[in-house]
Amino acid sequence: MPAEALAKAGHQIYTILDYRLILVKKLLKFEVMPFIQTIRKHWLKIAVIAAVAVVAIYVFVKIPSISNSAEPFVPGEFLEARGKGAVIAERIVNLSKESIANLSEISSEDEIKNYTSGLNLILKEVERNEKARSEALSLSEELGTMATNLTQVKPEDAAKVGLEAIINELQIVQRLINYNSYIFQLLDVLQGRFVASGATPGTDERVKELIAKMNEEAGAINELNDKYKDLMGEFDKLTVK
Repeated sequence: MPAEALAKAGHQIYTILDYRLILVKKLLKFEVMPFIQTIRKHWLKIAVIAAVAVVAIYVFVKIPSISNSAEPFVPGEFLEARGKGAVIAERIVNLSKESIANLSEISSEDEIKNYTSGLNLILKEVERNEKARSEALSLSEELGTMATNLTQVKPEDAAKVGLEAIINELQIVQRLINYNSYIFQLLDVLQGRFVASGATPGTDERVKELIAKMNEEAGAINELNDKYKDLMGEFDKLTVK
């Protein structure tokens, strides 16, 4: 092999290694390496709020101490948490919409085999998802506050609708966990394609599959939040004095 060709090949190898080093540094910067711990934290939040929901269901079904004819009442703590949660959920939905647009760009870059650009877009998506994850944890706390105050809500029918709304909105956290998992799978696939200059069997289908799943999760987040708004609209009708 001519010396010039050897030098060129060596430069390409070093470029790949440098890029992978930059990639690792960026991942560390976004604190995404401890992914398993993150999921455990999420599941702990879900488990706590699910337990609260079970208690609330037990109260409503087994110990009906609130009369439907009672004067409508919603505790201030519930209203405050609801207001904060609505703002947080809106931020999550906006991040989700940005993700859908970004996924389209990632798909386009992958189709033209521009893997470097695709990886950069994925890293931006990792950063965006990190923000959404943080917002989801905050949302789960507000939903927990709402759940613990449901037993004071009158009438009972309103409390039941409120519980349904909370459980529905809580699914956003689970959807974000799923989305996060797909991001890292896609990152791994695209990194492999970059290193192998695209010559990786079966990855075309895998990339399309992962992007489709990510789009599905992002869309579900929007739908869940819309459903939550509808349920809380019913809640408001039942609690109007």
